[in-house]
Amino acid sequence: MANADVDFGFLPWGPVLRARLYAVPTAPTINICLNDIVANDTVGGIVTNKLGLVGTVYDAAVLGDTPSDEYKILGSVLACFNEDMDPVQYIAPATVGDGTVAGYVLVADHPAQQFVANVGEALTAANMELNYPIDGGTLYAPQSTSTGISAQFIKVTNAAVTNTIPIRLYGQAYPGVDVYSSAGCRMICQINPECHQFAVGTTL
Repeated sequence: MANADVDFGFLPWGPVLRARLYAVPTAPTINICLNDIVANDTVGGIVTNKLGLVGTVYDAAVLGDTPSDEYKILGSVLACFNEDMDPVQYIAPATVGDGTVAGYVLVADHPAQQFVANVGEALTAANMELNYPIDGGTLYAPQSTSTGISAQFIKVTNAAVTNTIPIRLYGQAYPGVDVYSSAGCRMICQINPECHQFAVGTTL
């Protein structure tokens, strides 16, 4: 059976170890979607109408292959809300909201959280020793505006042993269904501790 090869972002694998709310600053440059991997914003916290003082997610550009110390990864988005805390499918670029925030996101942000994600290209056994970038197309647009589900995936291009590349692979999520030697294999993964905002030893 051929792999489905459908990108869906980074879905928590196993129990959600922790989830916290963060603000999306007004008029983001990128889309913020369900299952998106998001990073912290160097702006720090902002005072919001609904949550008071709260942390913010980085919204100015898609993540590079090697996130810098300024933009450490938080985790994956579990839910999106508008400025009134009403659920929405996703938060689109240029959303003004209340002028301070475009909305809020609930993020699975524990550094030990595992995820399952689609791999965009074929893998080999040797690939298990490498770290992987995140890709998701132009401005991280959702795969569908009606669902708001992420189109992010694990990018094989530029994979390396470099510890500042964000994704570590643990193995196949569905070995009886997917073939790792073809694009679209779903893999269990985790954020590289060197890239995670709350991992031990990282710069906050």
